[in-house]
Amino acid sequence: ERRQRLIVHTLARDLTGRADLTEVCAAVTKLAETSVAAAVAAHRAELVSIHGEPIGAESGAPQPFVVVGMGKLGGAELNVSSDIDLVFLFPEDGETAGPRVVGNREFFDRLGRRLIGALNDITADGFVFRVDMRLRPYGESGPLTIPYAALENYLITQGRAWERYAWLKARPLVGAPVGELDALVAPFVFRKYLDFDAYAGLRDVHRQIREQAGRREARDDVKLGPGGIREVEFIVQAQQIVRGGRESGLRVRGTRAALAALAERG
Repeated sequence: ERRQRLIVHTLARDLTGRADLTEVCAAVTKLAETSVAAAVAAHRAELVSIHGEPIGAESGAPQPFVVVGMGKLGGAELNVSSDIDLVFLFPEDGETAGPRVVGNREFFDRLGRRLIGALNDITADGFVFRVDMRLRPYGESGPLTIPYAALENYLITQGRAWERYAWLKARPLVGAPVGELDALVAPFVFRKYLDFDAYAGLRDVHRQIREQAGRREARDDVKLGPGGIREVEFIVQAQQIVRGGRESGLRVRGTRAALAALAERG
């Protein structure tokens, strides 16, 4: 009901010229952030009552469930038809404090599945957001949740060129401050020195975009066609990836904020 009210309110303001693009994106992004936080809090409390708090093997401290927003959610630029791209992390392996003890990964896998269901499942009241988990390490075949060490190892040893674009916009919605995730991800996204492989990777990503746009039905597509949103985002992010290792001012998540930062630097 709240979702419907917000969408109708936002559409009405947009169509009557009262809201600009910034307001529309901010409203839908806030809805997604609030929905994720509320669902995580409710389902975590329920699971803790069964299994106890998940405790880190190294720190001995309760472990947060880190929900990372990728893509347009990470960049705080959702529109009313967007689905949300998520990745689930937790800092340390270990196990829960009981009564019914399970490993931390199993605890967070259960919490993750409950979160997806709460947002994505269609009920008599509709759904909240479609959830896409394919941007996680190893994609659909990978584990639903992973500890920080496994993410870091994956990015260093197996991260592909297109994943640098995906992780450039990554932003923790709950469970961790932004800086904690940046420490893991920034060295992968913003390399200090670019070699031949990095430029080959850029060309490969652009070729994939062009191939998608080359299909006849996509030629006039405002998102996928030549000069469309996907290509604009590529141009912006390619500049960020190439120059962001040396210019920290380019390490911003939203496309329009990044365009402004690039324009400032000529």
